[in-house]
Amino acid sequence: MRHRLSTCGATGNRPETFERGMSSAVQPIPENERSPFPDKGWRQVGIAFTMLGTAAAILLLMGRHPVCPCGTVSVWQWSRDPAENSQAFADWYSLLHVVFGMALFAGVRRLRPHWSLPSVFLAVILGHSIWEVAENTPLIIGIFSGGANAPHYEGDSLLNSFGDTVFALGGAGLMPFLRWPAVALVVVAVEAAVTFGVGDGFVVGTLRLFGVDI
Repeated sequence: MRHRLSTCGATGNRPETFERGMSSAVQPIPENERSPFPDKGWRQVGIAFTMLGTAAAILLLMGRHPVCPCGTVSVWQWSRDPAENSQAFADWYSLLHVVFGMALFAGVRRLRPHWSLPSVFLAVILGHSIWEVAENTPLIIGIFSGGANAPHYEGDSLLNSFGDTVFALGGAGLMPFLRWPAVALVVVAVEAAVTFGVGDGFVVGTLRLFGVDI
């Protein structure tokens, strides 16, 4: 009899335990962790263009040119002319923005795993737009161009900044389909391509910042 009572007690506790687990699983998202972006598609598109337009307006106010002052407008920087560095829609450095976009996506996903994919991509656009503005400040331009054997750099054109954002979104778009070994392979491939293409990259650039003559 005692055995039966204990068995019934154990069985009786199961629904309670299950309900506790279910209630914890459906707990509401804390207010400070909810996405600040809208959940409607057309509003999300509007927010994306607003962020891009705001960044472009700030860059114009900072004195950045819409396209290369040299008069050349191209999709890819084919010329080795230093005056055309970071002025075309894309160049070797655009590949680094693919990795940057991947990192932004991974960071947002890590911090806000319950956000929808559109919200994550909007966060990527926001983060990258902030970087594009910061990258074109005198301080960052001086850091990038002041290292030993650093390539000539005077900031980006608006066309190049927009292209970099497109590449960053491309990198973010790859992330839902890649496992971490594939991500590492992409990062290594990009670093190798930029290093052999223009003698620069994350590793080489960092070494130059520390005064290494490379």
